[in-house]
Amino acid sequence: MSKKRTLDQIKSRRKFLQGGVALGALAPMLFANNVQAHGSRLKDNKDQEYVIVSIVATHPFWNDLKNGAQDAADDLGVKFSYVGPAGFDVEGQVQAMEQILIKKPAGIGHVHSTDAAFPSIQKALDSGINVMHITSTGAGSPALGYIGSNEQNVGLVMAKGVKQLLGNSGKIAVSTVPAQDNLNDRIAGLEKGLEGTDIKIVATGDNKGDDSETAASTSAILLANPDLDAVVCINATGSGVAAALKETGKVGKVKAVIADTLAPILDAVEDGTVDFTVGQQIYMQGYLWMQMMYAMANPTAQIKGFLDGGLNPFPTNCDTGCNLIDKNTAKLYRS
Repeated sequence: MSKKRTLDQIKSRRKFLQGGVALGALAPMLFANNVQAHGSRLKDNKDQEYVIVSIVATHPFWNDLKNGAQDAADDLGVKFSYVGPAGFDVEGQVQAMEQILIKKPAGIGHVHSTDAAFPSIQKALDSGINVMHITSTGAGSPALGYIGSNEQNVGLVMAKGVKQLLGNSGKIAVSTVPAQDNLNDRIAGLEKGLEGTDIKIVATGDNKGDDSETAASTSAILLANPDLDAVVCINATGSGVAAALKETGKVGKVKAVIADTLAPILDAVEDGTVDFTVGQQIYMQGYLWMQMMYAMANPTAQIKGFLDGGLNPFPTNCDTGCNLIDKNTAKLYRS
């Protein structure tokens, strides 16, 4: 459902758009030109619905993604909805996908988890529904493309932070969801970035995509490894790492590199509980996904010509980038 926004929210949205990646900065301007040339296409498609199918629907990490997609949907005059299991649940996501296919949406954004989702994605494509991965993808997926961060690059940026904190030696622990492919790609990037050093991963915790689970598993790791030098949280549950460091009295003694820009995470960076977080352009991922999905479902004459000729005019891998954030730059991610 569309909602009216306050002046401060509108200003915040403009700030996001102005600060987005190069493609994101260009997209609204390109779209404005498109409206002038094809304005009637917006009026004709107000009943179209576009859906994002998540893997952990209730975590606040997804709020910026939903806001970006909703803002673009409002601009385009179409409907947007967001569905998925409450907790990390591969089978639940597959079931949510199957239920959405019955509604025959104009386009689907799929947050990749494992290849168990591939058959339902192929089923959507076979029925004429365009599907793109958003925020995470997987090798071998039949989806038409991907909008989000390069996952291995996220891991490389995390490694950069670890090396700044520890130099060339130390023991670190990783908090992650082992069953989630994109997070394994981040770990591969982390390991690659630590090559040539004596920094070793000595423990791994399964945080199940939940802040409380992250706190419990990280506390256990800290107690079992008294000589640990740092903790790296691969997904958006880093506030749990901050809680564990406080609970075990390890703040300042054990360094921390975490991920994403939720308010509790930024709080932990700014107060020094953790040292770095890696920020993605989540809002722009939702915004650009909606625009590309709309263009696929309602192609201009030029785009249609490519599609009819069997060519793909859309980017198959749109990397929206990421940044290493410290206490001095955390405020820039406050919306």
